[in-house]
Amino acid sequence: MKRRQLLVGSGAVTAALLAGCTGSAQTGGDPGRTITVSNSATVRTDPDLAIVRASVEATGDDAQTVRNQLSERSDRLYQELVDSGIPEDQITTDRFEIGERTDRQRDTEGVDPGSEAAEELRFYEGTHGFRIEVTDVESVGTVVDTAVAAGADSIGRIEYTLSEQKRVDHRQQALESALAAARNEAEFIAAEVDTSVTDVRNVDTSNSRVSPVYREVAAEDTDAGSRSTELRPGDVTVRATVTVTYTIR
Repeated sequence: MKRRQLLVGSGAVTAALLAGCTGSAQTGGDPGRTITVSNSATVRTDPDLAIVRASVEATGDDAQTVRNQLSERSDRLYQELVDSGIPEDQITTDRFEIGERTDRQRDTEGVDPGSEAAEELRFYEGTHGFRIEVTDVESVGTVVDTAVAAGADSIGRIEYTLSEQKRVDHRQQALESALAAARNEAEFIAAEVDTSVTDVRNVDTSNSRVSPVYREVAAEDTDAGSRSTELRPGDVTVRATVTVTYTIR
């Protein structure tokens, strides 16, 4: 079921003989006396986009061996994800790294870094991670199962968020509510000091944010032979804050 919840909270209100605030919209005229109001509104809604991060890992005596292993295993993971129905442009490389490591489990005291003994302590380790965009958020558990079955060594924290269009739509809704609340508050304050709001001087709507929801996938949830992974996302919040300066008389 799709849900949307709107919460409005008021912020600071100031009145001054001369007040100014840098804004993204301005009107002309004599500043005169002003009231500045800050107000916020938050929209809560179901996510329509999930970001899954899956990676394969490899170790070897040299970088070329590790690269070959990563290539083979990542190709398999990528192909299995595509075959499961995920569009190719929604699967991208998120991280690729191959680095030299030292076996710290063995005694290295007194070992010459350039000696043959030191060479035996060195190995190479690599990771190839994918960023997978899932537009059907209810299928995230299935995507995780597919990745693990295809050889993924780790599944990162899953991010539930909003598509660009839904993000824009809900930001506009939050802005409308915050602006309406700011206007009501300014008119109330003006009436309390026996004056009235006449015009909008400055508007700043630059402070807004989307707060995704994150879920961890426990290792035991993806063991081979276990039942399908089940994930339940919470609501994503979109918050918009407006600061409006009104002229009064």
